[in-house]
Parts: sequence; structure tokens; C-alpha cells
Amino acid sequence: MISDQWIAVRHDSRDRKMSNVTVLNPREGTKIYAGSTFADSLLMNPSHPLIALKANLRFEVFNVGNKVLVSKTDMLERVIFWTWVNSDIIAIITDSTVYHWDLWQGDSPPENVFQRHDRLTFSEIISYKADPSLKWLAITGLTPEEDRISGVTQLYNVDEDITQCINSHAVCFTHYRFDDNPLPSTVFCVASRDTQDKGKIHIIELGPYKHGNFAPRNSYTEIQFTDDTERYDFPISIQVSEEYGLLYMVTKYGYLYLCDMETAACLCVTRVSIDIVFTSTLNSISQGILGVTRTGRILSVDIKKDLLIAQIRESAKWANQANRLERVMAGKGQNKEESSKKDQIPHKNKNHNNNNNLSFQVNNNTNTNRTTTTNNTTTTITTTTRSSIAHVSSSSCSTSCSSSMMKDCSKVPLLLSPSSLPTICYEDSDSRSSHSQEEASESDS
Repeated sequence: MISDQWIAVRHDSRDRKMSNVTVLNPREGTKIYAGSTFADSLLMNPSHPLIALKANLRFEVFNVGNKVLVSKTDMLERVIFWTWVNSDIIAIITDSTVYHWDLWQGDSPPENVFQRHDRLTFSEIISYKADPSLKWLAITGLTPEEDRISGVTQLYNVDEDITQCINSHAVCFTHYRFDDNPLPSTVFCVASRDTQDKGKIHIIELGPYKHGNFAPRNSYTEIQFTDDTERYDFPISIQVSEEYGLLYMVTKYGYLYLCDMETAACLCVTRVSIDIVFTSTLNSISQGILGVTRTGRILSVDIKKDLLIAQIRESAKWANQANRLERVMAGKGQNKEESSKKDQIPHKNKNHNNNNNLSFQVNNNTNTNRTTTTNNTTTTITTTTRSSIAHVSSSSCSTSCSSSMMKDCSKVPLLLSPSSLPTICYEDSDSRSSHSQEEASESDS
């Protein structure tokens, strides 16, 4: 899951040579596509109907709408991790190097961007992030130790060609305008767990300095982890609502930390899932988050705005945060929701509540209102989960394009020998039976 537009799952099929693919619309709970593919991993573009497929060292990108091959490339090194950086560029990480592959540069090979730091040599790469300008890049890896999971992030500045490694488990970049600045800044958000049960969330304003803004700030807050028996919890993702100025930090075992972007103050802590959460993304409509658990459940978490503001206001030291949230939520946040609703398909479940809860209601959902006390402040968060449709693994959560073009597969580069089926070509569920009949008749002749 790269964005809130699509969730895709690659899962086992009866044919061991192929994998089933299911693509969902997480907002409506509808199935967009079901088919199969020979690719070993695949990812949906964050904003366009493009599907990227990987088979060993071969990468291909298709347009799902017209089923046209957009771009292809071959790597010479073993690929450790890959992801969409934005709508145009795919990051490909090998044992030693980070590459950027621009889809619209013809047949140009991926560009060597920077070298991996030695501290990441024995780490499992779990994340790669870039700021909107592609001037700041960050690769994160995890390393298991005796009694903990350590995290390291390599932060790289393209203009200065400088690398710095920091201890962290999850990071993200955002383009955020602080309340007292006239211009937005590039902000680096970092979450880490230190020794024992303590951790920190940092909010760091990066350069270059913009004329008219105040001096770059670096704020942080200390957080406490609540471990279950024989479980070591740690951050797995950070999402930022630029509209509301809120930071969502999710841990592996389903805890959510809600922080203020202006001060890094932790406003709320609650558990939103009893299952392991391995990925999340911002819900662009509600400004909450969407997540996927290891059991295949889709998780939606949204705040009750009025209740959050009222309870933050009860704390004397958070009065300014309450005033700011009230202003942005009643202003541009509300305007964005109203404009988004015009483009939405009405929910199938008509029994949802029209209160301040932004959680969407879908079929087979279970809604749980959780109330958690943090610093004598009680905040209600709404959690929505959808029943699992398939088992999900972090290495196979992506998407596949549909194709009834098996006769035209000669136009598509093959990954296997000519006598074998194309590795990256894929089948629609509807066209699979008819295609099998065509193959049978050809073999008889």
C-alpha cells in the first residue's frame, strides 16, 4: 500500500507458478481487480493507474487502463528493496547502491543516486523516503539483537552529497508550514525507541532556509512504549496530516501516538489493533490513517475533531494547540472534506453516523471507539477494521495489472525462455478460461 487510493495483495494460487492478485479501493471497500501474475512482487503507483512489476532483475510498468507497456528496465545487481518515490520515479535499492528509475526517460537505465552506508550492511531495509524536491533522501534498516530491534536511517542530501546516519526505526518527510511562518518548509520526522521502554519523536526543519521564516526548529518529545509479554514494540511508520498539523506514529503491535507538529507534544496514545501492523498511509479524505495488519485486515483510524479539541483545551499547557487545531479543522480541513465528498461514490452502508467521526463505514466493518488517558487528557479515536480477504505479507503487498492481451505478449519482453509463458504478462480472471481453451486448440493443431 503506497497511498490511500489502492490496496493490493499478491497471494498464493493453486498454480504454483503464478500468484493471485487482488486490488481494492480502501475508501469504498470494493474490489477493483482480481487476476494472476508471474511477477514475484508488484506495486501500484501512488496516484496514477500504473502498475510496476518485478521478476528477479526485470522491472516493467504497465498502464492498467489501456494495458500498454509504459517502461521497462533490467538491473545487474540483486535488488534488496524497491518502492515508488513519487508518481514518476521508482527507487531500487541493491546491496551497495540506491538507484532512481524515471519512467519517462525512455530506455535510460536507473540512475545511481548514492551509496549505502556501512552501518546498513547487515540490516533489513524496510523503508525509503524522499522529500517532494528529491533533495533529501532517507533509507531505513532494522537489525535484530538479543533483546531489541535496532533501527538505523541513512539521511542523504543530494546538493551537498553528504550522508549522516541516525538511530531511528521510522522516518518521513513532509512539506509543512509552521503556524508562525509565511512559507512551508521541508520537515524531517523521526521516531525511535531507545533503551528499555523509552523512545523519542523528533520534528526537524531542514534547509535551505526560506527568507521570511523564523529560524529552523528542532523539537522532540519523549514517549513510553507499552510492551506485551515477550514482545518488543517499536515504531513502524509515521504519517503527517499537513492540513491539521498532526503526526501519527504507529508501532508494530498496533499502538498509535498522536503528536502536534508545531511542538512535537504527544496528545494521545491508544491501541488501535491487536494484530501486527506492518504498513500505513495517510487517508487524504479524513486526514486520518489507513493501515494493513499481518492478518490481512484493513485498518482505518480517524479522530473525533470536536472531542479532541475540547479535551486538549482542558490542559493548560496545550491551550495554544487546541486553538490552532480548532482553527484549521474548522477552516481548510472542513473545506477539503466537502470538496472530496463531491467526488466520492456514496457508501453502500447507509447506517453510518453523521457525527463528527470521520471514519467511513463499509460492509462487514467493526467499529471500536477507544478512550485513552494521556497526561490527564482523555481523547477518543475511532478505529474501523474490515474483514480480511487474503493473508498479506510485507514483501507482497502491491498490485498487478489485468491483461487479456496474451496473444500480444510477443510485444512484451519475456523473463523466461521463449517456450515459457511471459513472466510479467498477467491474466484477468474473466479471460483465464477462454485463454486456456485457445491454448488447447493451438496445441491440438
